[in-house]
Amino acid sequence: MEPIARPRPRPVTRASNRVHARHAVSEAQTSLDLLPPAPPTPRTLGTSVEAVIYCDAPVATATHRALAGAIDASMILIGFCLFLVTFYLLGGGALPSGKHMLLVWVGAGAAIAFFYGFVWICCGAPTPGMQATRLTLVNFDGYPPDDSARWLRFLGACIGVCAVGLGVLWALVDEESLAWHDHISQTFPTFRAQETNFVRRG
Repeated sequence: MEPIARPRPRPVTRASNRVHARHAVSEAQTSLDLLPPAPPTPRTLGTSVEAVIYCDAPVATATHRALAGAIDASMILIGFCLFLVTFYLLGGGALPSGKHMLLVWVGAGAAIAFFYGFVWICCGAPTPGMQATRLTLVNFDGYPPDDSARWLRFLGACIGVCAVGLGVLWALVDEESLAWHDHISQTFPTFRAQETNFVRRG
């Protein structure tokens, strides 16, 4: 009888050898050179013109801005009426009239309006009109404006109103709905929340 051939045992590979082999492969493997993220590209408008606003905050609608302006104008009108009442009582129950006095009344109204804006700039707070319409001011980068930007905005608003209101009406034809004082101060009003009580944004 021929002897039965027994199968030869396979050599056992130790776990340490496997770990060493894997470690050797990982050391020899080339590492990936990751490129830094690309910087954000400037925003462009529908006409392929680069936008001046860099943040994603929306500009307040014309309805909100008009309503805020109307509320502030009513506050100025109330102050002017109080001035006339005081002048009337101190003048013996009569208001002087004439061309010269008309200039006085116009100057008094302008001074009251200037003082009204001056007070809110010094306080560093939004005007009653902006508070009622839930608006706040931010700069083109999306941050709260500093004092110098607030002063530039106020002076720009004065220039826009003195130019027969063209500086304010410019927001109706501007691609980003910005008025003169928005461009001058590089600030604009935006919403405090996604929606307000006056106009629902779709």
